Order: sequence, then structure tokens, then C-alpha cells
Amino acid sequence: MTVDSMGEPRIRAATQPDIPALVHLFEELAGLQEQWRVFAPRPGLREEMRRRYQADLLDPDAHLVVAEQDGEIIGMAAGHVHKPSLFSEELAVELASVFVRPEHRERGVAAALTADVARFARKRRVGRITLKTFAQNEEALVAWYRLGFEPRMIQLTARVEDLDRLDAPDRRRSGA
Repeated sequence: MTVDSMGEPRIRAATQPDIPALVHLFEELAGLQEQWRVFAPRPGLREEMRRRYQADLLDPDAHLVVAEQDGEIIGMAAGHVHKPSLFSEELAVELASVFVRPEHRERGVAAALTADVARFARKRRVGRITLKTFAQNEEALVAWYRLGFEPRMIQLTARVEDLDRLDAPDRRRSGA
């Protein structure tokens, strides 16, 4: 995606002056995801993400990218080389912090950000991109499936109090 005379979004590597805008986009993303969280965010997470984005700018195994339109950062994505499986030495790039402001969605911005991270993966000789999203985030799931992602693992959670019934005397006798 490039800039044209109509002010279309431009995808580019993030720079140090972009960090405040990236932290703000992260906060918007965190707010959107709040309804699906089962684990409370850590105190200081905002500052931690600011430091992480700054470190990403210098890390050869990280790629931080923004979508910019008319001088405003309207979207972002991060890619990090990682080992996604305990059973393999194969590396992947984890796509994270993907967010496009709602008023700029449905225009291919997330696809362009993803394509830029994929180019980073190719340069690093990594053959797969992984990502995590909340199962309840149907809008994101539709978008990721459309871009070619497919499920590999499912993370399940349960509250300990809800599992207390598993140790009930009636269940032990019945063999369940």
C-alpha cells in the first residue's frame, strides 16, 4: 500500500516519534478486548508496552509497522520471531498488536499491515505467521480467516471454583 493523491494509507516501519501513537492504539485495542478478558491486566502494562515498542525498533527479530494517512497513525502491527512449539525447532513470526481504527476498517489496512509483517518473515527465512485472538472476537476471526489464517490450537479456561464440583464425593463413587 502506498500513498497516492487521494490520501490513501501508507504502510511503513514505525519510528521513535510514533511510540506515543502506538501506545494510544494499544490502549484502544485493550479497551476493545476488555469484554473478553478472563485475566486482569497487570499494573503498569501501558508503560511496559511503550518500552516493548521502543525495544522492537532496535530488535532484528521484531518488526513494528504502522499505517499512516494524512500524517495520522491509523493502524499498527508487530511481528516477533518466536518458537511456537515445544516439539519443534522451527521458527514462526507472531503477529500481534494488530489494530486499525474503526473508521478506517474494511479498506484493506489490516491486510496491508499483515503483508508487511509477512515480508519481514520472508526476509528472516521464516515460513509461518502465528497470531492469537479472542474466540469471541468474531469480527477479527472473520478477517483472519479471509486473509488465510486457520486455527491450530484452542486455549480453554475454567475458574477453579467451577471445577471444585469435580472432587465431590458423588463423582468419586460414580467413577467420573
